[in-house]
Parts: sequence; C-alpha cells; structure tokens
Amino acid sequence: MLAGIASVLVTVLVAIYTALLLPSLQQYLSARAAQWVKQREEADAKRDAINLTYLNPLRLWLEETYVRLQDISTRLAEGDRCEALLFVDTPSDVSSQEAAWFNQQGCYLVSSCYITACLFFAIKHVRENIPYLRLTRQSDTELMTLLFHINHAFLQDLGIYYVTQPSIGNDVYLAAQQRLMTYREFCEMLQKPEQRLWCDRLIQFYLEAGQGKRAANLEAARQAIRNLSQFLDAHIGQGVSISERLKAEDLPMAE
Repeated sequence: MLAGIASVLVTVLVAIYTALLLPSLQQYLSARAAQWVKQREEADAKRDAINLTYLNPLRLWLEETYVRLQDISTRLAEGDRCEALLFVDTPSDVSSQEAAWFNQQGCYLVSSCYITACLFFAIKHVRENIPYLRLTRQSDTELMTLLFHINHAFLQDLGIYYVTQPSIGNDVYLAAQQRLMTYREFCEMLQKPEQRLWCDRLIQFYLEAGQGKRAANLEAARQAIRNLSQFLDAHIGQGVSISERLKAEDLPMAE
C-alpha cells in the first residue's frame, strides 16, 4: 500500500517538476539560440565591414592593375613596343604638359601610373591593418607574403624601389578627406615638379615598360596578382573576377 502511494507521489512530483521546468528550459534554449543568431549576424556584419574597408579596395586595384599590365603585355607582343606609353621621353617631361595632354596622348601612361599608385596604397592599407582582419595566424603570414610578392615584382631589376612604393601610395591618399585622389587630382599633382619627382621611378618604370624593357616585371606582377586574388577568393569568398574583366576588355588571360 505505502509503496503504491509512494510511487504515485513520485509520478505526481515528476509531472509537476517537468511541467514547471520544461517551459523555463525551452525559454532558456530559445534565448540562447536567439543570442547565438545575433552574435553570428554581428560577426558577419563586422566581417563585411572589414572587407569593405580593407579587402574590397585591394581587390578592385588588383583587378585594375592586372588588366592594364595584361593590355601592355599584349601590345608589346604585337610590336615589341607599347607606343601608347611613349609620348614623353623622361618623367620630368610630364610636368610641362597642359591639362589636355593628360586626357589625350598622355592618358595611357599617366593612368597606368595612377592605377599602380592606388594599388600601392591598397597594399599599404591592408598590411598596416592585418591585425583587424579575420584571418588565422597562418593566413596572415601567407597574405603578407603574397603582398610582398607584388611589391617585389615592381621592384626587381631596379624597378620601383621597395621603400618608395608605400610612399607613392600614401601620396595619392587625401587623409583629411579619407579618400584616394581622382585621376584629375593625380594629374595636377604631377604638373608640379616638386611633387612629381617622388613619382619619377613609377613614371620611369612605365616608360621602360613601353620600350619593352620590363617584360619580366610585368609577368611577375601579373602572376603575383593572380595568386593574391585566388587567396582572397579562398579565404573570404568570391570577389572581383579578373577573368570576367579580361573578357569584357577582349584581352587574353595569361597562362
């Protein structure tokens, strides 16, 4: 008799306990799930903000630079020289040009310099802010190496000196307005000899490229840019497609 009563009491107590506990447990689990979703959304938003600030501009200038280098290489393959780069003989000649020249004969040379200067800034910006990127330590090291390979491609054979590349990049950034110079502002800077001289190695690089003397640099730079683009695709998702841009420009994809 007592055993039966005890069994009934246990059953009743378990039922009461379950009835009281289950809603609280469900409420707790729902709250935890909602918190996890919120944290995930915040993390995704933070990652997107980081990409927008640091990596997306890098991708843009990687694409722009690659397409220009590929176009120069294609022109060189057709005639040993890229005449579009050779409307002046020396960097100092650039400062004496009128505004119209920068939109006509000189546009290909100066825009090549502008695009490369913007890439140098994007590389500098990412390198300085790597601690804020959401990558593993091993990936951080790989990213730094890939960035250096691009710098070295422009440096090799006494090209654009390594220490001047970030300086050139910094020169095209307007810190007070937190933006890069426009092409017009870049041209106006080059018209001032005292400012242009800091870009002389960059201008000289493209003059020599037009003469067919920088084929190895162009190939090394294209390869380094492709490698970095593939790294970014693998670690933060698909971005700007160099191959699609080349198709739009009707340019061949280098092997």
